[in-house]
Amino acid sequence: MSTENTGQVLYRLLAAWIHGTEFDPTETPDFEALFQMANRHLLSAAVCAALEKTGLMADCPPETAKRFRAAKEKSMRKTILMDAERKELLAFFEQQGIWYAPLKGVVLNTLYPQYGVRQFSDNDIFFDAAYGRTVRGHMRSRGYTVESIGKGAHDSYQKLPVYRFEMHRKLFSDDGKGGFLSSCVDYYTDARKRLFKDDNNRFGYHFSDEDFYIYILAHAFKHYSGGGTGLRTLLDAYLYRHHKTALNESYVAGELEKLGLSEFEAVSRSLGEKLFSLAPCLKFTADEAAMLDWMDSSGTYGTVSHHVESNLRTIQQTRGVTEKHSRWIYLFRKVFPPMDWYRANAPFAYRHRWAVPFFWIYRLFRGVFKNRKRNFMILKMLCNTQDGSYVGKRT
Repeated sequence: MSTENTGQVLYRLLAAWIHGTEFDPTETPDFEALFQMANRHLLSAAVCAALEKTGLMADCPPETAKRFRAAKEKSMRKTILMDAERKELLAFFEQQGIWYAPLKGVVLNTLYPQYGVRQFSDNDIFFDAAYGRTVRGHMRSRGYTVESIGKGAHDSYQKLPVYRFEMHRKLFSDDGKGGFLSSCVDYYTDARKRLFKDDNNRFGYHFSDEDFYIYILAHAFKHYSGGGTGLRTLLDAYLYRHHKTALNESYVAGELEKLGLSEFEAVSRSLGEKLFSLAPCLKFTADEAAMLDWMDSSGTYGTVSHHVESNLRTIQQTRGVTEKHSRWIYLFRKVFPPMDWYRANAPFAYRHRWAVPFFWIYRLFRGVFKNRKRNFMILKMLCNTQDGSYVGKRT
């Protein structure tokens, strides 16, 4: 089967699973290709559940069926472990009087038709940044390794075999390039005021349904317009709207307009409905087809090539320069980032400007020795880049 046909099977299969209907493909699916596509988008556990629910797993070759089931069992086991660990962490927050609000996958996982089949890499929690040191001490006492502190929007903690938490001091951090991320930083400057108190605890909070939807869209577009994001993003948004049927659409539209996300939301929502609704429609507008192609080729967490393409296009659009000129600007920024970048990613150098030249040397050496393969790929692309595909316009 072609990639296109494999995609059609995946969309229709997930749609049948979501809505509890039968799925009868016109020909025997290429199950190996289906697994590869699902795995690339962190959907192999969900597709496994769909194959089992629709009865198609009986037709799947044993080795491929084994890999599907292994992905599902791993996802469910990780979810159980992470849910238990998060429960302990939030109990600590309650004891210490630290306000908190679970984000992203913690909430979205509950919307899938079967527990534990939304695959994820970490748990995200928004919390009172004034208690960052307290949280750090607790995580270390629990055996976690500190991956990063004070950089970007969150602090990262990891513990074997599967535990990983991103503790968000804020929802977005500025990369110093202006544009969409700067709009998000401004919009969410005081995100705490957008939260509502939970009913069943003392310090837990949550977004309204409308504000959570806006947030996951903003987060999705951050990745989409960078290295890219995959089909799970479309499924997440579709399931959210499928369950949250009473959103205040006027409020949502107004806030999306402020963030410049109106067109992205309209195209992605329409695309999600065509792929995963009760009666899937696989005829797309030009914008929908371009978005689907970009997401399909991105995989779950995007690609280096998409990241470079997006950055070059943004530089051309914001500075009005040629593609060739944009490559030199991109390279210059990689070695000599703007000061706002230091504030988010190298706080010491931002606070002590004398350290900035030493940081340039550090970045050069790190680029040569630590990230050599990735940077060689970027350099190779910059020598061969042509105008890329549609990434997405913002109104």
